[in-house]
Amino acid sequence: MKNRISFALVVLFLVGLPALAQRAGEPVVVKSKNSFADTVSRLKKAIEQNQMMVLFEANHKNMLAMIGVQSKNSVTILFGRPQMGAMLMGAEPKAALEMPMRIAVRELDNGEVVVLYYRPSYLLSHYKNPKLAAVGQQMDGMVQKLVDAATR
Repeated sequence: MKNRISFALVVLFLVGLPALAQRAGEPVVVKSKNSFADTVSRLKKAIEQNQMMVLFEANHKNMLAMIGVQSKNSVTILFGRPQMGAMLMGAEPKAALEMPMRIAVRELDNGEVVVLYYRPSYLLSHYKNPKLAAVGQQMDGMVQKLVDAATR
């Protein structure tokens, strides 16, 4: 039993370490082991498998091409779950400004693919609302799960 508790504490520490290292207000940046297309595909699949829906996909490369600017692949995916939106808006109607959630996938100049997002708990923290804080913490884990599925 003692070994299991020790193991669980070590796992929690290692899983939580990147979160502690991330400074508040900065986006979380996760390197993907997959190609750009595979990362985007895996992210969308994870969103759907977690009873959420992709609401919009902004293709930055295509938008920049409209004005003659060439860039690497880059998209932002907006997604959500109506139940989460109801919880947020029920606790604080102004939280509609933080919805839907967004995750960006970018291909860097060196060919690496990264996934970027702001922790929901950070986005909701300025409301100083305990209900929103609790929902934000729950959403942090959910978003991390999506990103893990896309990048591993």
